[in-house]
Amino acid sequence: MVLDEIAEEAHATGEPGLFFIDVTNRTNPTPHIGEIEATNPCGEQPLLPYESCNLGSINLERHLNRIDDRYEIDWEALEGTIRTSVHFLDNVIDMNRYPIQQIEEITKANRKIGLGVMGFARMLFKLGVPYNSLDGLRVAQQVMAFVRRVGYEQSGHLAELRGVYPNWRGSLHEKRGQRVRNAYVTTIAPTGTISMIADTSGGCEPEFSSDLVQERHGRRATPVHPRLLHRSRQAGGLLE
Repeated sequence: MVLDEIAEEAHATGEPGLFFIDVTNRTNPTPHIGEIEATNPCGEQPLLPYESCNLGSINLERHLNRIDDRYEIDWEALEGTIRTSVHFLDNVIDMNRYPIQQIEEITKANRKIGLGVMGFARMLFKLGVPYNSLDGLRVAQQVMAFVRRVGYEQSGHLAELRGVYPNWRGSLHEKRGQRVRNAYVTTIAPTGTISMIADTSGGCEPEFSSDLVQERHGRRATPVHPRLLHRSRQAGGLLE
């Protein structure tokens, strides 16, 4: 079957992507402006023609409290980071320099942002929660529900201070009575490059290996996973 082949190839190579355009348009916040026809290149954010992609990702691994030899999520710090990030991304829309007028016009009219996460798998390592488990799914649900709730609260706060996005009237948000500054608030990006800069795991993905081969200045480096190294030392220095 076609779906079987798509699934097998996506698992093997990451391609092809699969985009359900009818489902996406049922949740399109501004159907009165136009239909969504595609996503940005990495597929994380459906966009109208000429819309730009304005993303930011929170490093979840950095939002943990260590208590003795265990960790717990620092919800207060995470809330502060979410609110700051939404404010920052909204500012980016106004401070950005756009290559053509059409991009600037639709971007400022819908003010879409995409706040997501990285370091989810590393966070689970420190919490002692297996990624492929019901507990792992429960943590994912809790964290993203929190990011979404606080993110939209902050967008609503910005709407009180700065006004709703210009295309708000006639939108799904208006029909729900939801005054927000941004037509989109959250998304989950792969964070392939920035997660390496931050030395954490990418997006919401698991860690697929205990080491990671990287190209650096023409040389191949294979650093050992830091949590594996830590656990090995606890077990008697197997990797010393």
